[in-house]
Amino acid sequence: MTATDQADSADIEALAKFLSESDATAVAPYALVRRGRIKCFFDNPSTATESGIQAYADRAFTVIDVRARQVVRRR
Repeated sequence: MTATDQADSADIEALAKFLSESDATAVAPYALVRRGRIKCFFDNPSTATESGIQAYADRAFTVIDVRARQVVRRR
């Protein structure tokens, strides 16, 4: 497993943990995750990606499809 795959897995696990511990459902279908922390939820993956690019110059973030628990955009 590459470092990117490990980071993606960690971000997906962080999302799953957040949702299970919060007793809540995601407010939108896409999550912006940075270094294992949920930053925000978005209705559109392009909007999530653009937000991540503007917020993080190093582009170290992941956009995850909440329902499928799959990475849509990685760093």
